[in-house]
Amino acid sequence: MKKILFVLIFSIFVVGAVGIVYVKSNPPLVINGYTSLDENANVKLIEIENTGIRELQLQNVVVNDGKPEKAELMVSKAEQLKTDIANDANITYHGIKQIKLFPSKYIDRKAVGKLPQHYGLKIEAADIQTIKIHYKYLKIPFTLTAELKTVE
Repeated sequence: MKKILFVLIFSIFVVGAVGIVYVKSNPPLVINGYTSLDENANVKLIEIENTGIRELQLQNVVVNDGKPEKAELMVSKAEQLKTDIANDANITYHGIKQIKLFPSKYIDRKAVGKLPQHYGLKIEAADIQTIKIHYKYLKIPFTLTAELKTVE
C-alpha cells in the first residue's frame, strides 16, 4: 500500500514538474508589432497578444532598465489596432495591473465593438531601446524582453 501511495505522489510531482517546464519554455505573451506615434517619437505603441490558454496578468514594464515616464494598457474593441488612437472610441486605457489579458484563441471575433479584440501598451519614455514586460501566467512569473529597433 505504501508503494502505491509513493508511486502516485511521485507521478503527480513528475507531471507537475514537466508541466512547469513546458509552460516556462513556451511563454504565452508575444509582441506582434510596435510603432511610434506620428506626433511624438517618445511614445511607442506595442501590440501584445496572449497565446496561452488562460488569462495572464501584467505586473510592470521596464524601459532601458528604468521606469518609463508613463505606461498604459490599451484595450481595443475594433477589428484592428490602429495608430490613430486619439479619437478612437473603441480604445480604452487602463493601468498595467488593472485588466487581465484574455487568450487570443478564445476571443470572439464576431463581437467587434462589444468585446476586447486586441491589447497593446502605450509607453512614453525617451529613447526607448529595450523593453521588459513582467507578467504572471498560471501564477508563474515571466519576463518578456524585446529590443525595439528604430528605422531611420
